[in-house]
Amino acid sequence: MPRPPKPDFLVQYEEWTKAGPPPCCHNCDHYSGEGRCFLFNMEPPIEFVNSYGKCDQWSQEIPF
Repeated sequence: MPRPPKPDFLVQYEEWTKAGPPPCCHNCDHYSGEGRCFLFNMEPPIEFVNSYGKCDQWSQEIPF
């Protein structure tokens, strides 16, 4: 008997994990806990902070 196909939620999860984290301020290495961007030395507007893929300087280094 062949193996059953993967459920949709699993296929979506696997696609999501391949893509990596979404590039936004909250998970960028340049963004501080106080809401400042170290790279640009400013507090980005809330609309920008909560946007996806707007900053071409987004960075998340591997922690090891």
